[in-house]
Amino acid sequence: MSGDPWQGHFADRMSLQQIDRDIFTGLCHSGSPLRAYGGQIAAQSLMAAGRTVDDPARLVHSLHGYFLRPGRTKDSITYLVDRPRDGRSFSTRIVRAVQHGETIFMMTASFAVEDTGPVHQFARPDAAPPEEVPQIPVELPSYLDPKSARELDYPDSAVIALRVIDGERPVELVDGRYERKAWVRVEEDLPDDPLIQSCALTYLSDLTMVSTALAPHNAVLERPNLMLASVDHAMWFHAPTRADHWLLFAQDTPVARSGHGLARGLFFDESGVLVASVVQESLMRTRSG
Repeated sequence: MSGDPWQGHFADRMSLQQIDRDIFTGLCHSGSPLRAYGGQIAAQSLMAAGRTVDDPARLVHSLHGYFLRPGRTKDSITYLVDRPRDGRSFSTRIVRAVQHGETIFMMTASFAVEDTGPVHQFARPDAAPPEEVPQIPVELPSYLDPKSARELDYPDSAVIALRVIDGERPVELVDGRYERKAWVRVEEDLPDDPLIQSCALTYLSDLTMVSTALAPHNAVLERPNLMLASVDHAMWFHAPTRADHWLLFAQDTPVARSGHGLARGLFFDESGVLVASVVQESLMRTRSG
């Protein structure tokens, strides 16, 4: 890792230093004492887990993560990996992300060999091709001060392409569902390593889930009165993919209640293959007083 990891390639945002057999450290958007970006912590946790799987035929199969405390951007994060099982076709890992002696994030991750079996999937939704959809800046997480974006080197349109289809139109209830679609990709060529590609997709998966859950309520105007945070995050990887190629991210939000909102998403590649699914619950609590 270079002295300033955010001036290099996007892959540097997932790079880790190995301290011991199952102990790694990483940095998360250094530059200001604000909360670390959850997608990067999840991506680095998955990277730590993957680096303890010796069989290259075992690809990322799924992850389940819980955000426990806000991470600090000015300090390194230590990733502690446990190896509960290496079976005939599955490897399971548990990762704790620790900062100043406190666990800020926990993840279970599964790695599996590819097997044959029945195949079906949802059809990719109709969508204008990415070249016909205007580019928009990647939305900052609600807890980041936009004035600090440059200092934080938060990924913007120079690093990540995000093209929301009908992005100016409010999310409306259609056939009982609140839905929206976006094209997304990393704007730099990434290594062919499947682990890096899966970690990059994990990074991308956290960019718009909270805003999707908020969208039906026009909550942009109400955000000063809301406490917002990712609570848990789960992904399933169905087919090999590249996060540096265009992916259609079809999202919906089935429910918001009791101070929480749920968002779901499906990643389709340009050929129509459903490559990954994601579900996230977010805290959306109205501040009292």
